Amino acid sequence: MLLCALASAFASLLALVTAHGGAMHYIIDGEVYTGNWDDLNNTDGSIQRQWNWGAVSKLDDPYLACGNNGVPHANSYYAPIVAGNTITANYSFDTVSESLGRPWTFGHPYGPMLAYMAACPEEGCESVDLNAPIWFKVWEAGLLSGTWAKGYWAMKDVFEGAELDISTPTSLKPGKYILRHEMLNLQTGPAQWFPNCIQLEVSGSGDSLPSTGELVAFPGAYDKDLEKSFTISGGSPWFYVTHGSETVSQTPPVLLITVTDLVKAYPMPGPAVWQG
Repeated sequence: MLLCALASAFASLLALVTAHGGAMHYIIDGEVYTGNWDDLNNTDGSIQRQWNWGAVSKLDDPYLACGNNGVPHANSYYAPIVAGNTITANYSFDTVSESLGRPWTFGHPYGPMLAYMAACPEEGCESVDLNAPIWFKVWEAGLLSGTWAKGYWAMKDVFEGAELDISTPTSLKPGKYILRHEMLNLQTGPAQWFPNCIQLEVSGSGDSLPSTGELVAFPGAYDKDLEKSFTISGGSPWFYVTHGSETVSQTPPVLLITVTDLVKAYPMPGPAVWQG
């Protein structure tokens, strides 16, 4: 089994990364692709760009695009996908974490999840400037119900071991693309971004691409308000993000929050999802 075959290399990392993480593998049009989390032992190549276990915590960090260090694997290649099909990212691992007492998963249940794509030139994505305005949002999921502090975030399902399904635009023009997907952790105080990027070869009958005005850059796509916070008991900063029809009428179980702070809400980060 794919995950079991990687278990011995992964076990030594568990003590360091139980609160962080990224995608371990992907399922795309029926094929399974191993992630690039263990670059030193991965000699087969990967569709996933290199990343480490640490978070990106500043909105002006160039690694906000694809994580640290964001470069392609030495044997990088592309996963074929038909436009409109779903990319499944799996953040879990069969090895049991001693600290968690269960198989390892992404370590945070609070915060939005977002996905972007970027079109590459015909020769490929390897040399594309990741910090240029090339990205358009294709998917997002955030707070499904309740309030920011006690509500149900879509990320909780991934935290509990569920796979993450990201839909792609049906109208997308065939070609080579980078898919950037990220977890925005709001649980531990200062916001933490966990981006991963993979390379895709899109086919299909679509012929659409976003206009220049619909593209964003990383860094640059997110408003600095996302780094603002208000103080709760103990002095820790917290953040909150609205999504859908949730309310902010329930008082979170914290102190030192003003009424003005409570009714303010951040929108989902970045632009609207591109509709094709």
